[in-house]
Amino acid sequence: MKSLSTLIKLQKTRVDEQRQHLARLQARLQEIENQIAQLEIKKAREQVAAEQSAEARTTYGVFLKVAVKRGRELDRERQIAAAAVEAAHNILIEIFEEQKRYEIAEEARVAAEDKEERRRERIELDEVGGVVHERKKAK
Repeated sequence: MKSLSTLIKLQKTRVDEQRQHLARLQARLQEIENQIAQLEIKKAREQVAAEQSAEARTTYGVFLKVAVKRGRELDRERQIAAAAVEAAHNILIEIFEEQKRYEIAEEARVAAEDKEERRRERIELDEVGGVVHERKKAK
């Protein structure tokens, strides 16, 4: 039954690929969160600048409108990315569980083969022992 070994290898490859995919999605989510943090810092700086300068006050309203719009876009992107991370994580769990089922089945198959081999050896040794015993008896 080499098919189980092949399935296990295939499943390990799928798990590795899904882990890489999940890592890319998590990196994208982190990037979006960093952009949100940078936007908040920029908004705070612009607010301070507007409080200190009349010239900055005139452009602050336009800046704030653009910043709020960008913040909403980033928040939507973050929600989408978070949902994608969760979905990818769930898929990884499923693939990993399937891999484990194959590995458990393979271990059971190997254990059954070992048990059968020991049984055959015991029968063979019993036969040899019986022949030796009969020879000793015949002498």
